[in-house]
Amino acid sequence: MLKPIVILSIKMRKLTYIIAILIIVSCSGKEELPKGVIPPEKMAVILSDIYVAEYKATQIGLKNDSAKQVLRHYELKIFEDHETNDSIYKESFKYYLEHPDQLEAIYDIVIDTVSLRNQVNNAKNKRDRN
Repeated sequence: MLKPIVILSIKMRKLTYIIAILIIVSCSGKEELPKGVIPPEKMAVILSDIYVAEYKATQIGLKNDSAKQVLRHYELKIFEDHETNDSIYKESFKYYLEHPDQLEAIYDIVIDTVSLRNQVNNAKNKRDRN
């Protein structure tokens, strides 16, 4: 049986994905993405995961070089989880840098996603302390 915290986390993740997709669909134009570019909603989730991984890597207390290696490990796992790779991610990011309106919409989702994850974790930690 799943614990209530796990169920809440699953529900919040699903809600985040739904919100992300709705925002991207409502903000995006009719422009087709070039072949090989990660779709905006997936790019937002990947970026959110990378920012969380960066935070975790800095909180371990390792020296800068070691923290970078830990972050690289996290990134490779994130790419694997999202069925992409480093080169596709970099090319997609380059594409979005050239299309700032789309990048802005992606970062709006990233900010909301990371903020929501933080709120859920804070609520979970507060409940665990009580």
